[in-house]
This record gives sequence, C-alpha cells and structure tokens, in this order.
Amino acid sequence: MLRPLDRPAQPGLGVITAYRDGIVTLRSNRREDGYTFSDTENGYQEIRPGDLVFHALDGFAGAVGVSDSHGNASPVYHVCEPVAGDDPGYLARLLRHLGTSGFLATQAPNVRERSVDFRNWSTFARIPLVLPPAAEQRAIADYLDRETARIDTLIEEQQRLIEMLRERREATIRSALLSGLDAADKRPSGVELLGAIPRHWRMVPTRYLCTITTGSEDSGNATEDGDYPFYVRGREILRIGHYSFDGEAVMTPGDGQGGTGKVFHYFKGKFEAHQRVYVFKDFAGISGWYFYYFLSTFLRPVALAGSNTVTMESLRRPLLADFKIAVPPLDEQRRIAAYLDEQTAKIDALTAEAERFIELARERRAALITAVVRGQIDVREAA
Repeated sequence: MLRPLDRPAQPGLGVITAYRDGIVTLRSNRREDGYTFSDTENGYQEIRPGDLVFHALDGFAGAVGVSDSHGNASPVYHVCEPVAGDDPGYLARLLRHLGTSGFLATQAPNVRERSVDFRNWSTFARIPLVLPPAAEQRAIADYLDRETARIDTLIEEQQRLIEMLRERREATIRSALLSGLDAADKRPSGVELLGAIPRHWRMVPTRYLCTITTGSEDSGNATEDGDYPFYVRGREILRIGHYSFDGEAVMTPGDGQGGTGKVFHYFKGKFEAHQRVYVFKDFAGISGWYFYYFLSTFLRPVALAGSNTVTMESLRRPLLADFKIAVPPLDEQRRIAAYLDEQTAKIDALTAEAERFIELARERRAALITAVVRGQIDVREAA
C-alpha cells in the first residue's frame, strides 16, 4: 500500500510544515510566523510534489496530505508513496478520515494528550486500510476534489460577505458618531483622525463626562454560581457573589489578555470589576450607551495615532481622562444610539446567517468525505 521514501534533505529548499485540506505545502506559502524554527536540519528529509506526507504525532488530527511543493521536512513526518497503483489523493483522504474519526487513536500508543505516536514506520505501516480498486480510488479522489471545491467556493463567498458586513457595520457606526443623522454644517474636531463634526457638537474630555475608576477584585475570586456579573480583563464575563458597583457603566481592561482597547462592556445594574478593569460611571451630559459606542469605536485608533509611546499593551488613566468625545445634545445622542442599535442588529443578523451557512457547509463537507471514503456513496453514479 505505502512504502517510505528515505531521501536526505536538500540544501536551499524551504521547510514543509503547513497543511490545507488534503494538501501539504511550504510554510512560506501560508505564513512565516507562529512556528518553531530549527537551528539545523539534521535528520530532515526531502519532499517532492506528489509525495504522501503523514505527521507521525499529529496524524490523528488530520495532518496528512499530498505535497504540492518541493521542500524539506523534519523526521517526525513519514514521506511515502503508494504501491500497487494506489492513488495518493485517496489514501490521504482516507487517512485524514481515520484520524479525525478517532480510529488512529486506537492504533498507536499515546505520548501526549490528544496525540498518537506513529514515528516508528512499522507501527504506521500496520494501520489497516480497506481499499477499493485503484481506478475507483482515483474516481473517489476526483469526485471529492470537485465537490469539496464547490463547497469551499461557497464558504469563501460567505466569508467575503461577512467581511463586507463587518466593514459596513463599522462605517455605519463611524458615520453616525461623527456626522449625526441630520444634515449639518461642520467644523474641525481638533482630532486629526476624527476629522470634522457638526458645528453644534462639542469635543469634551472624558474626565468632564464621567468618573473613571477601577475594580478591586482578582479573577480568582469568581464563583460559578455568583449572583452578579464580574467583568475581568477578557471578553468572558464571570460571576461573583458580591458587587461594588450599582448603576450604568462602561468598562475596558487596562491591560492583559483581553486585547487592550479592543474589549468593551456596557452594563446597567449591580456588578463587580477586576482590579485592572477601568470603569466609567456617573455620566453627566452624555448617555452611557452613546459613550459606549464612541469609546469602543475610537479609543484605540485615536490613542495609537496620537502618541509615539502608547502601544495599547496598557492604558493609563491620564490618557483615558484626556480622551475627547464628540458630544451632541442629549436627545440627538439618544437618536443616534437608537439608530445604531437598529442598523447594527440588521447587519449582525445577516452576519449570523452567513456564519451559520459556513457552519452547515463545513458539516456537509465533512459528512460528504466520510460517506464517500466509507463507500456509502457510489461516485460512479454521482459523476
């Protein structure tokens, strides 16, 4: 069925580590970062286009495919070719299915969590494979290439739609927050990135609009059955058994894993906050919900554009206190916020539909591959 190809590494070739569905390719074809680089290529082996490549430790997760590139790979890979006329594309899809279905996990000793060890060729060679005739293998591989390509095209279209919807959402919010909903004369805002604003609006630092404080709790004090929401440095909202705040507030982490200047929360009621979460409260002359829209849209880009030292790895209170908000009259703020609620809800619904389509398409794709490699679909009739 398969035999190993023992070729020494060739100097000057790129490193093969990246996997797409059924295709093994050069790392540089996908991205350059996020990998561990080896100081030497001792024990590396040459891979040529058309070789069947199986990752001996990650094959259980589908790390197997046919190479589309000429490169070198570490000795943790089995580089092999079919014998007796078997089709490499079919064998790759079959092995991927056996891995992702959990079958391979029963065929080799575990060496780490969620992995199996097939580094010994004899262990890998003992994997039982049920093979149709070679001509049918090629028909199956061709059929799956064709049908999965159609599904992938639909998924890519929906992904482009999602990106367009996100851009539209952002543009809608920015336009309403900087121009309002009514035609009005404009004047410079005084903040280069924001440009002009309606003449009757004011640019007001946050310190004149609210109180800025921080929480006092540590994440370790969270409890699963707590009565109150607990806002920490990430996107997740935990629970806790007591509260320090009661009222309308906007929150953002001052640093940490949440993505400084990216994560924002709005809440009205009793809650608790982490000691490194900034809490904006006691709003005066501004709607808390309008404040949330403006801060979450413009804090990060304005702060980065206006400072040579702010990296957004951490936010400091003086920067937050001096950050200027474009403030319309209160009734106009409420109209803008209501308009944005309506528009973003429509866009979010369309985005959710596209995401659901992608989820169903991926499920359909996986089910199709499973059915075909198990012989449940006769590709000769489906051709």
